[in-house]
Amino acid sequence: MKQFLKYLFASTLGTIVGLVLIVFLSGLILAGIVGSAIMAGKSSKEVNVKANSVMVIDLTKGIVERTPENPFEGLQIEGLSGNTGLELDDFIFALDAAAKDTNIKGVLIRGAYFSGGMATMQTARDHIVQFKDSSDKFIISYEEAYTQGAYYIASASDEVYMFPEGAMDFRGLRSEIAFLKGAMDKLGIDATIIKGPDNIYKSAVEPLYREDMSEPNKRQIQRILDNVWGEMLADIGQSRGISVDEFNRIADEMAIRKPEDAKSLGLIDDLVYYDQIQSNLRKKLGLEEDDDIEAISISKYAISARRSANKNEDKSWELKDEVAVIYAVGGINSGEGDEENIGSETLAKAIREARLDEDVKAIVLRVNSPGGSALASDVIWRETVLAGDVKPFVVSFGDVAASGGYYISANADRIFAMPNTITGSIGAFGVIPNLRGFFNDKLGITFDGVKTNKHADFGSLARDFDEEEIGLLNGYLEQIYTEFVQKVADGRGVSYADIDSIGRGRVWTGSDALEIGLVDEYGGLEDAISYAAEKAELKDFDILNLPKKSDPFEKFMKDFSGSMKAELGSWILGDEAKWLEKIEDIKKMEGIQSRMLYDIRIY
Repeated sequence: MKQFLKYLFASTLGTIVGLVLIVFLSGLILAGIVGSAIMAGKSSKEVNVKANSVMVIDLTKGIVERTPENPFEGLQIEGLSGNTGLELDDFIFALDAAAKDTNIKGVLIRGAYFSGGMATMQTARDHIVQFKDSSDKFIISYEEAYTQGAYYIASASDEVYMFPEGAMDFRGLRSEIAFLKGAMDKLGIDATIIKGPDNIYKSAVEPLYREDMSEPNKRQIQRILDNVWGEMLADIGQSRGISVDEFNRIADEMAIRKPEDAKSLGLIDDLVYYDQIQSNLRKKLGLEEDDDIEAISISKYAISARRSANKNEDKSWELKDEVAVIYAVGGINSGEGDEENIGSETLAKAIREARLDEDVKAIVLRVNSPGGSALASDVIWRETVLAGDVKPFVVSFGDVAASGGYYISANADRIFAMPNTITGSIGAFGVIPNLRGFFNDKLGITFDGVKTNKHADFGSLARDFDEEEIGLLNGYLEQIYTEFVQKVADGRGVSYADIDSIGRGRVWTGSDALEIGLVDEYGGLEDAISYAAEKAELKDFDILNLPKKSDPFEKFMKDFSGSMKAELGSWILGDEAKWLEKIEDIKKMEGIQSRMLYDIRIY
């Protein structure tokens, strides 16, 4: 026995020492990486734009509202230097600066697909058109193949080219929703769904209790697709000189079956190889065939243009007046948020900070959110009311501002949206997952207990809800819906009945939303900022972006921890780990939600 304990102790001690060494060495490695990142940041050379350059836009890199700070951006280490996309504001700024920059002679657009939402896609194309209209510089597009989203943007170019053996997708739009009901049944997972008697369009919860789309949901999604498709065809037709009817014929007949069809039908100018594109660029730049082409990505050019603008600012006096731009991006939940998620505590604090800051004369809330927690949305809404009482409060919608995303916008003096923005979804629902079957039948875990009162175990995994409790939940939901509609009615200056008639969970595009009064004007973030500044009677002002971005090293450690957790789950459960992820998604929807759970993208 003594010998056994000796070996046990030695083995345990060895394991502990081994773990300590691993942690110590990992710390050294991480410290080395961090140090290298800092040194790389300090030693990174300033981006210089050479004369006679071409700015390259790669649509696949992604255009987003905000990117987190990346401490490893200067390092070429797989998994650390990653691509977080280009901020939409930087995309617009770069195009505007390039139009005036004598060093930039033209733009080359690449990318077989567009990585971004529908309103972002429309905004990007609009600014490419503005670049073309405001300068005498060329814009050409070239790619081996085009999806519909990429072609929509590329069609704004002076010339559109494709690889001779390439392909073009032009079939029209579709929306498909994955329904989880069958998988939940197999896993023994059930959910109590409450959405009120009149919320017929509140379809976010349909995947949890149906196996197909309801008729009201089909109607609203069909309307959205028709609107978006119509906008796309009108824009492309204006650039290419092709009628909407002809485009629909091409799509219905799938007329583009080989690359030559895209050319003969007028969607592209020619089929060429990349070396021929280079020859074309050299001619436009006045170069010889063996000369190098100076090219700079739009992301690097944005950095250079920002630095040049800062250097050229008149520093003899300091601008005190500011317009605060507050970003509300992602799902809405209680607590803290970051660049990809809205936390009620973080966003409410940012709005409060802008309201109390004497230098801030106007506030613009940039919303790109499908909604989320009704409670968290109300916390944020209260701060918008307080801010709007003392300063101009303007809202700019991005790709989506639905459910809770619209809730937090309802008190705005003016709302700007793009025609393809997804908005509305004024309604609420409750999802209370019941995992008893999963735990009982799949894991062999059972539950039992005692209680002092009839409803002390309300929400317990050990039993279902009774009729009284379901009635209580429905009453609570109806109260939230009523408050939601009333707050929108008050904010828009119309009657409760008016908002209720266009509410009930229905989703609208920005074009329909303008017609029914949910938004006030077409425009992007820059238009909202201009309106807010004008209302505050500002001519010269600075932009204050809030909330402040997360600490890059803290975010890295958080992401690193999350990836380790996922890897551990996969190691223990193998392929079955994916079902736990689904369960986690359902668990996050506990309580009353004002959320649109799915998005619509152009491929």
